Amino acid sequence: MNGYYNGPSTSAPTGQAAGGVPGGIDVPAGKTNQPRLLVRNLNNQETTFHLSGVELAYANSFRRVMLADVPTIAIDQVQFAQNTTPIPDEMLAHRLGLVPLISRGVAKGLRYTRDCECDEGCYYCMVTLKLKVAFRGANGEKFMRVTSDMLEIVPSPGGPPPPNPYGPPPDLSEDDRQIINNRDPELGVPVGKGQPGVPPILLAKMGQGQEIDIVCKAYKGIAKHHAKWSPLSTVAFEYDPYNKLRHTTHWFETDERAEWPLSSNAVFETPLDPNEPFDYSAVPSTFYYTAESVNSIPVRSVVEQGLDLLIENLASVILAVQKETGVDEDEENNGDNGDPNGGGMIEPDFGNGTNQVDGYGGYGGDYGGGGGGSFGANGAQWGQQGSGMSPLRR
Repeated sequence: MNGYYNGPSTSAPTGQAAGGVPGGIDVPAGKTNQPRLLVRNLNNQETTFHLSGVELAYANSFRRVMLADVPTIAIDQVQFAQNTTPIPDEMLAHRLGLVPLISRGVAKGLRYTRDCECDEGCYYCMVTLKLKVAFRGANGEKFMRVTSDMLEIVPSPGGPPPPNPYGPPPDLSEDDRQIINNRDPELGVPVGKGQPGVPPILLAKMGQGQEIDIVCKAYKGIAKHHAKWSPLSTVAFEYDPYNKLRHTTHWFETDERAEWPLSSNAVFETPLDPNEPFDYSAVPSTFYYTAESVNSIPVRSVVEQGLDLLIENLASVILAVQKETGVDEDEENNGDNGDPNGGGMIEPDFGNGTNQVDGYGGYGGDYGGGGGGSFGANGAQWGQQGSGMSPLRR
């Protein structure tokens, strides 16, 4: 991800240099349709960044895509062979579904069940886990904790054939080979399993003589269908910390500022001048994001996939409009009726001739959906995987 703004800051108060901002951070600034991104904090679990040069609708769409459209895997089916604990089967299955599973590379390392030709799930669309545990009351203990660390991955049916040392390599389709090459070896392992200092998730408690014997099937999905597929525990953005745009009204008793303290992002913007007339045409310019991962996917990957998916969804809208307006047929006729533009939809110009939609959903310049720029350096690759918009069920 690039697109960091290195020019002069427009956010520092009058008379204050940009270096006066804590840490020397320069808030990105740019015209609409010229997005700028600045990452303030980034690790595997959490990120804080600024996004400017986009409209409020785009900023909110980006937040929702990260939360609900980035695919992960989660337990979706549970087969019970034995459960003699007090917890009902339905409740145990629900708790198993909410256990976050490692989903690195799942976009290319696993197939949606609706796209697979198997009947009951296979290596290419499913991860199988087994939980078999019994408590005999040894050492005088009264009960035993059943945790996510006890889940074990077992081979799914229909896996790749073993290599043939005496003949040609196994006959596999190109799609199957891509899944095998991109599949993470830890795909489907419960998050935190075997890591010191990371407490496991409690699933149930069993008494003496009780046991659990179940098989879990984990599938690829998105949080639009169920929250258990969400890669983030939370993602939020804020704009206009001084409420200059008056998008909200603070209810207070005596002192508005004391009862509604400013957020930490207020330091990056100019304080409100009470003598300045209200600008009715003003719009939000910078959005402050905070995203926290459940550790199934590194949060940086979630942000990058969210950008790629948003570009892909916008491209699908452009292609649908082109199809509806017949722009392809007009282009083939080389501009009938004397129309130099081919009689179809005219592609928008975002200001400098470089940030234009290319007719196939890619963007040049700062957008970079076709392979460079600020947004979506791998947009074309993600577009081949599908956005996960269709129903999960077959």
